[in-house]
Amino acid sequence: MFQGYSDETFEFFMAIGFNNNVDFFHSNHDWYLRGVREPSLRLAEALSPVIEEIDDSLERRPNRVVSRINRDIRFSKDKSPYRDYIWLSFHRPRGDESAAELFYDMSISGARVGMGFYSDSRGYMNALRRLILTESKRIAGLFESLASEFNLHVNAYKRMAIPDSVPESLKCVYPAKNFYFEKPISDFSLIKSPALADELAESFRLLAPLYQTLAKLVPIEDF
Repeated sequence: MFQGYSDETFEFFMAIGFNNNVDFFHSNHDWYLRGVREPSLRLAEALSPVIEEIDDSLERRPNRVVSRINRDIRFSKDKSPYRDYIWLSFHRPRGDESAAELFYDMSISGARVGMGFYSDSRGYMNALRRLILTESKRIAGLFESLASEFNLHVNAYKRMAIPDSVPESLKCVYPAKNFYFEKPISDFSLIKSPALADELAESFRLLAPLYQTLAKLVPIEDF
């Protein structure tokens, strides 16, 4: 049962940030398991019912949901072997280019909960653009309903023409390559409490209508 994170969690993040090497990690592996990995697995398990409710095809197995601490340094200039943060990703099976997912991540600075549409697939984004044109009121309502709780971040094409009929609230979304919503959680007493699971579940339920719309998109190559 998820009981919240602890001071040990954030102390470990700070320590690995200053001692990012194999010897330190191996000497403190039990600390990592106790403070970071095990509570994250329990949190993923606690969130499984709401994820199944939203989309039962999303990955819910805790060991597949919780990120590894090891970094892939093969193509990175930063050769630090370990991350000083962790995330939970409830995603479709690998290879599904629609790439809509629900996530929670956490570092020494605090936490975030949200939803990403990371497809980088022009076909899926074309499908969303068509939906914006054909069902503009409904899609605008889905985005606007999240504005008071979540911050929207968009990676957009710089020169894509935006039709005049696109609602103002969707003008930043229409030329998107990908985007995500996130809500910061800076209340450490909440993060260290069992109530965090309920807070995340409620956030995922708010995101569910837009997520479910994105999950149904069928890619359009020519648009």
